Amino acid sequence: MSRSHLLLCVLMLWPGGALAQGPPAAAAPSTPASLQARCAQLVELWDRYSVGKGEGGGSMDMPRKSAVADCAAGRTEAGIRTLEDLLRRNGYTVPPP
Repeated sequence: MSRSHLLLCVLMLWPGGALAQGPPAAAAPSTPASLQARCAQLVELWDRYSVGKGEGGGSMDMPRKSAVADCAAGRTEAGIRTLEDLLRRNGYTVPPP
């Protein structure tokens, strides 16, 4: 199982995650489930882009770890901002939510 799949599983099962919430409410753009999914999407993008660049070990990994911790703790907006900023600072295009 890849790290991003494991992260998605953890986020889905974490209290306040998508499975703990039951079925998603009407297509509200910022439901807890959609924010958790956005966190997982951005982590997966960062992991995909940073593989093989030597950026996974040093100071570049700290913002990622912080964002994952924020997302897991229910501070999804902060985690999303951190991940989007990390991607932009490194020249990657951040996809729309």
